[in-house]
Amino acid sequence: MRFLFVAQGPSHVQWQIPLAWAAQLGGHEVLVATRPTCVDQVTRAGLPAVAVGEEQRIAALTEQVKADLFAQVGRRVAEQGGGDFAPTESEMLIAGGRKMIALAEGMAEDAVAVARAWRPSLVVHDTGALVGLVAAAVLGVPAYGQIWGATSDGIFDVADEHILPYFAPLFEKYGAEPLTAAPTWIDPSPPSLRSPLPVRRIDVRYTPYSGPGVVPDWLWQERSGPRVCLTTGISVSGDSSIWSDTLQRTLLDALLRRGCEAVVTVKDASHPSLRDLPPGVRLVENFPLNVLLPTCDAVVHHGGTGTGTTALALGVPQLVLAHHPMHRQWGAQVERSGAGAMVRTDLAVDPASVTAAVAAVVEGADVHERAAAVAAEIAAMPAPATVVEQLAGEAAAYSTGAPS
Repeated sequence: MRFLFVAQGPSHVQWQIPLAWAAQLGGHEVLVATRPTCVDQVTRAGLPAVAVGEEQRIAALTEQVKADLFAQVGRRVAEQGGGDFAPTESEMLIAGGRKMIALAEGMAEDAVAVARAWRPSLVVHDTGALVGLVAAAVLGVPAYGQIWGATSDGIFDVADEHILPYFAPLFEKYGAEPLTAAPTWIDPSPPSLRSPLPVRRIDVRYTPYSGPGVVPDWLWQERSGPRVCLTTGISVSGDSSIWSDTLQRTLLDALLRRGCEAVVTVKDASHPSLRDLPPGVRLVENFPLNVLLPTCDAVVHHGGTGTGTTALALGVPQLVLAHHPMHRQWGAQVERSGAGAMVRTDLAVDPASVTAAVAAVVEGADVHERAAAVAAEIAAMPAPATVVEQLAGEAAAYSTGAPS
């Protein structure tokens, strides 16, 4: 079978690589279609890639969504005769859905051309790469959405009346009937963090992958205290810029006072917010979390599902410093599972609450037990190789018209 994987950004590419590996190792043909900036990330993982879309146009389309959002907020504030000039959570979520449509629009022409030329048997797209639905509809092959984290609530409803008018024209442009949702989601969510979805699911075990890296000697050396990783993931522009200098200092001081070894991992170690770190803080650049976290007692991050689910799979408690609504959603799910805690950074942050939250995730026996329990749930889920063969069987049946 021919598996066409479609991913729209660096953190989303990482989710698809283990399943693409499994397909390739299972003897199937694999091609990963992604934005030009992510091609190197795919090829470094040993997979064939094709660039779809033009970054300048994608940026212009997504910037227009942002401009439309703030124009809408301005109109609302004017109609109300004043108020806080900030988007509501509903407005932000709708804008998030429109941003996904804009990304699809920027990638569609190339993605459809690739699909028509390569003729895949099925399309597996991350839930942020809605262009995969367009390509599958044009070819008349099955589409499977791969949820990019244990946060099913974060899937945008592209059939929503506010979203569909922006999405349907993409299908019509290529002579296809609008397909507003993949009939099946490939879902790595462990049961304790799972949200209800009105779609069929195929469970898959989450396999942590954060790219290549050279393992340093210090990673295995004996430590005098707990090791805690601080990271903002790979998808946040400017790395630590989402954490104010005050918040970062509060975190580091709380960790150092408890005798912890703090490891700050970033994309770019030259970022101004990383200057003058206190003694005892280790700074690492572009290092794979799936190698670092097994040596850590806790991780502090911004609420990205890649970082968060990697921590869950490895049984590492987490503290989520959440600003964006989707990151707060992740933090709330982690808190409900008992595998970590959340501090909302969209509100005034009290240093004492941050210090208490740090102590809870580093030293709390209950949170460590729950993190280990969630890791066991993930380990019991079907392996990627098992899921690949199920998908191949369903695609074969689909092509012959037989029931799957």
